[in-house]
Amino acid sequence: MPSNNNNNNNQQQSCCSHDHNCDESSCATSSLHNFIDLDKLSSQNVANEGEWNSRLDTDPVGIKSDDDDCELLLRVPFTEDVKLTGIVIVGGTRGTHPAEIKLFANDNMNKIDLENVHRKKPTQKFDIQEDFLGILEYETDRTKFSSCSSVTIFVSKNFAKLRGEEMQTEISYVGLRGEASGHRRDMIVTAVYETRPMPEDHKVSEDEMQLRMAK
Repeated sequence: MPSNNNNNNNQQQSCCSHDHNCDESSCATSSLHNFIDLDKLSSQNVANEGEWNSRLDTDPVGIKSDDDDCELLLRVPFTEDVKLTGIVIVGGTRGTHPAEIKLFANDNMNKIDLENVHRKKPTQKFDIQEDFLGILEYETDRTKFSSCSSVTIFVSKNFAKLRGEEMQTEISYVGLRGEASGHRRDMIVTAVYETRPMPEDHKVSEDEMQLRMAK
């Protein structure tokens, strides 16, 4: 398992290598794709919004940032709270592959954007290796991602940027792995709503009202 030290936050970064045919039976955790709220996905500085859930389908590229700008922001909400344990990134060639990403857990008010993201402290930062087959999974600090309702992914650098060049970022696959809690967020909202007293639950019949007034 390759690892390197992140000198900025003194945390150890690690990633594990998967066979690209691995599934739930061979991996400790499973894909969270079925728990992504696809209707509420959002992004910033993305020139095209294609599919990014096909692990080896790199033609065409799923997501591209604007020309000559490597930065892009993806906000991924979940239908239920999850424990996010790892992330897989497959990027483009010729320097367009992400080289650094920052993850932010539970930005449920959508307060993080490209205007302020550099001033925000990420939940975790990763230095990314070029991976064109989706075999490297970067392990999160599970104590910080144990109850995620959403994760915001900020690509801050690509490999062209590391060389001093300005070039767009290309991503064909983002894989989020972990465990779902089984508690759907829409059901939680409904449960909270149903616990509030409703006027129709406390209606008094006309006969009962007259009886109370007579006492």
